[in-house]
Amino acid sequence: MYNIKETLEKFKKEIESHGHTVYAIMLKGSQNYNLSDEESDIDANAILIPTLSEIRKNKSYKYSFSEGEVVCHNIYSFAEIVAKGNPQWVEVCNTKHSIGESLEHFSHFNINPSALKGMIMEKVHAFDKPYPSREKYVKQFGYDPKQLHHIIRLYDTLHSGFKIGRYYGIYREWMMQIKRGTLLTKEEAFDLRDEYVQKLNKLYKEKKLQYKKQDVNYEILDKIVLRKLTKWKTE
Repeated sequence: MYNIKETLEKFKKEIESHGHTVYAIMLKGSQNYNLSDEESDIDANAILIPTLSEIRKNKSYKYSFSEGEVVCHNIYSFAEIVAKGNPQWVEVCNTKHSIGESLEHFSHFNINPSALKGMIMEKVHAFDKPYPSREKYVKQFGYDPKQLHHIIRLYDTLHSGFKIGRYYGIYREWMMQIKRGTLLTKEEAFDLRDEYVQKLNKLYKEKKLQYKKQDVNYEILDKIVLRKLTKWKTE
């Protein structure tokens, strides 16, 4: 198993060697939910302080490592994505595992129920599809157990209201068995998937009404970027 902090430090150093300035780099994925295993990578998102040229280009970057991959966005693009309430992006703003500057300007964003439902339906669509990276599991089980565990986890997120839900004890063991495909037959897995989709459709109506549009505070972001640009100019 990789050391998370050491790995994030490695990612940051490598990204900055390409000429970027990292504002923060944040863990995403199974370690945040306490659902990692021996096959889990360490993936992350990075927020970059852009030069004026990078602001104009508005380009994202992806760097791959032996431990995982890092997707990088400039601070404006990152904030705009998080403000849409995608669960994955809200997650990284609330992780316990990050290095760099504070995430206080991003951690207040809430999950958009519509975005979460969209993610679940993507998992439903991929449930028994033999995509290259998961083909061996679909052949072995008749479905992809990892997709089922994501469906349940995302539903739990919507139901609980937590931006990141962590699993412990018996429920964690149950989720790990779901993830590894060791608990259910193919028919039972399909039935459980359908059960969670039905539960989602009922809960979604209520949660959607409670959600309010979220806006980006560009004034704060401008101050952060200008402070860095001024520092570069005077160094």
